[in-house]
Amino acid sequence: MYLASCAFEEPEEPLVLYYPSWLNVWESHSYNNALKSTGKTGWGFKRFGTLQESYIRETIRKPDYIPYIEAMEKTADSALHQLSTKERMRLFKSRTAFIYVDSWGESGVFENNISALHASVINTLPKSLVKKFSVTDVTCKVRGEKYALIQAMRLAQDYLNWNVFDFVIICGGYRAIPLLTFTAENINPRRKGKKSGETSGINVSIERVGCFIFSQRESRLKIQCGAYVAPDSADRWLSASLHGADIDLLAYAGGRDIPELSGKTIDLVSIYGSSGCLTPALSWQYITHRELRGGCIRTILADNPGGCSYFDTWY
Repeated sequence: MYLASCAFEEPEEPLVLYYPSWLNVWESHSYNNALKSTGKTGWGFKRFGTLQESYIRETIRKPDYIPYIEAMEKTADSALHQLSTKERMRLFKSRTAFIYVDSWGESGVFENNISALHASVINTLPKSLVKKFSVTDVTCKVRGEKYALIQAMRLAQDYLNWNVFDFVIICGGYRAIPLLTFTAENINPRRKGKKSGETSGINVSIERVGCFIFSQRESRLKIQCGAYVAPDSADRWLSASLHGADIDLLAYAGGRDIPELSGKTIDLVSIYGSSGCLTPALSWQYITHRELRGGCIRTILADNPGGCSYFDTWY
């Protein structure tokens, strides 16, 4: 399948360092465990709607949710207008599926004074985006911490390969809620820092929203989602990918210890910060920023048991 259009949005608000609070013991406990798991000394958050006039230790816990919802609208508009006028009209009149992805599922309960209307946008499906793309066929939501986007891409690939739909639109966002971010890292035993006790630097979690339009019509970026790589064969598969002549770059999107970086490997989290389920899509941003052409980048996301999910992008 081809990536016909791609748009991202991230907060303009500054990065804010997290401080544990005795008012929320469980969050503070999860924070300390997450630092041990990741081998870092602190955690920085960049969130939509943080209020500069609020108390510094609370500013990332209680941001305004409206800028996050508005960013989704802005990103959808940007992705739509990247298409030519002819292609936009074709999308409106074609069989189109809409998939909404996020990391946490029903996270409206963590928002500050959220209305029932806006909670449904975050928890279930942004109906305004469905109307924007004139989708009258399938709509659904996929959630899954770091894996929602790749799962949705596999679904989109099947829809397009089986000629069920002409276009598949994936819109989603990552809300960097501190407690959920920390507990997600606590279930991941992969990091060396936990074993050696070595710590350096801080973790960076950045909220992002994205909109991606896929079709079978040829465009600059061609995408192929691969089969899941089982834990018992993951190391051999990674070695083969690293030395394979058909892969120009390996992009790691988190989830496991990264082999020593070379000219053929990049760490998306180190370059762009972590954005939950949207982190793998940052490989497309890397291609755009570096103006890469005539090659293939393999984006890899490992899971806790030791297996890997991946997709290839030809540019």
